Amino acid sequence: MTNKEKHDSSRPTPELLEKSMQREHGMTQEEYEEQIEKKVEVEKKREKDHEKNKQLQAEINNQLRK
Repeated sequence: MTNKEKHDSSRPTPELLEKSMQREHGMTQEEYEEQIEKKVEVEKKREKDHEKNKQLQAEINNQLRK
């Protein structure tokens, strides 16, 4: 297996991306791409999750330092 093949095999397939979008956001990739309202909704949720995870990581780091 070449390095390119290894790199390509670690990338999510369109089918996995579609399943993930459906599971996490209840919409298809096509809906996400075509409807700005849905895209904004998804991105707001992603930003909120990101901030929540950053806060959790900071709390864990503080606990480990004690």
